[in-house]
Amino acid sequence: MSWIVRVATPILSVLLLWYLAIWFSGLPAFVIPRPERVIEVLWVDRAFIFEHLLATLQVAAIGFLWANVVGIGMAVLFDLLPPTRHMLMPAAITLRNVPYIALISVLMLAFGDSLLSKTTIVALAGFFPVLVNTMQGLRAADEVQLDRMRILNASWWQTFSRVRLPYAIPAIVSAQEITGSGSIIVAIAAEWMISSTGLGYVINNAMQNYRGDKVYAVALLATALSFLIYSFVHWLGRRLDWRAGDPRR
Repeated sequence: MSWIVRVATPILSVLLLWYLAIWFSGLPAFVIPRPERVIEVLWVDRAFIFEHLLATLQVAAIGFLWANVVGIGMAVLFDLLPPTRHMLMPAAITLRNVPYIALISVLMLAFGDSLLSKTTIVALAGFFPVLVNTMQGLRAADEVQLDRMRILNASWWQTFSRVRLPYAIPAIVSAQEITGSGSIIVAIAAEWMISSTGLGYVINNAMQNYRGDKVYAVALLATALSFLIYSFVHWLGRRLDWRAGDPRR
């Protein structure tokens, strides 16, 4: 019963705020359509929206995978060879702070409207939280356990696989809450700028035709997907947090 309340409460809150915005703003329906109209668009145009949803999911999934490969890979490299952190971390911070519009423009010039350009944007947007969380997780290893591995003359790999990595797993999973849910939004933003497919393209096309209902429909779908991904990763993280006394907490 409690999970029903947790799901129903945000939905009812959003609907209440939505209707209040309609009633008090006085804006036309193509700017703030009624919720039932948005649901109707999702159903009537489901085939069209689903086709572009698959394109967005492909971009988000590939970009999410590369974000983890790069983020976790760099964190492991920094642990294995500490001097590389001073060499590569400034570049990672710089990439993290470059405006996405500039990155999209450069990638558009280099690769055009391609899967590579869009997935690169998603990867660049998501790798930094993974990198930082993984680094913090690796540093959170118990010093007593590390001392024991040194006494036993364990190799770097033995220390990493048996001590550092288990301590880092909860932090790595937590990073997925940001990267996983955000990958959908970033993919849509990239598609909005440069793509002829995907939910970003659907939004762009709907705006040009003054179809606010379709814009809201895509936004609602993207929000629901991001929320589902976040909820799943959060649930998974609680199950994988071996430091908790009760794994079901």
